[in-house]
Amino acid sequence: MKHHASSSSVFAALGLCAALLSGCATPVAKPAFYPNAHYQQMGPAQAQADAQACSELARQSEVGAVNKIDAGRAAAAGAAGVGTAGVVGSLLSGHKPDLKNIAAGAAAIGAGGAAATAAGQSIGGSGMYRQFVQQCLGERGYQVIGWH
Repeated sequence: MKHHASSSSVFAALGLCAALLSGCATPVAKPAFYPNAHYQQMGPAQAQADAQACSELARQSEVGAVNKIDAGRAAAAGAAGVGTAGVVGSLLSGHKPDLKNIAAGAAAIGAGGAAATAAGQSIGGSGMYRQFVQQCLGERGYQVIGWH
């Protein structure tokens, strides 16, 4: 006798994988400092505090507004991907897709993706965000040599 996973358990597993992957895929980028005289005078703790202040300014500026649009796009893409995976998973397991549950789960995953993006995960990858923070830090005397 063959045992098939229920569509809801397949969907739950897919949703968990998507949530874990989205959480790990886009960590918040941080500036890497060149140890110039200003950096050495201020020290790494103050440099990180200044970077955080510049990051907050970026989030409050038009850069933050642009990234809210990115958050919406990320949510829609994540929800569509999870919804498609739920349907395919159900079909492959030999069950009729439960579209109501799949749609609800996809919406939840999409909302989670939007929240993560709005919280700054996607912002860290934005070229405009990085340029803003780098400019802000440069005006404070730091030299940013990259991002990690």
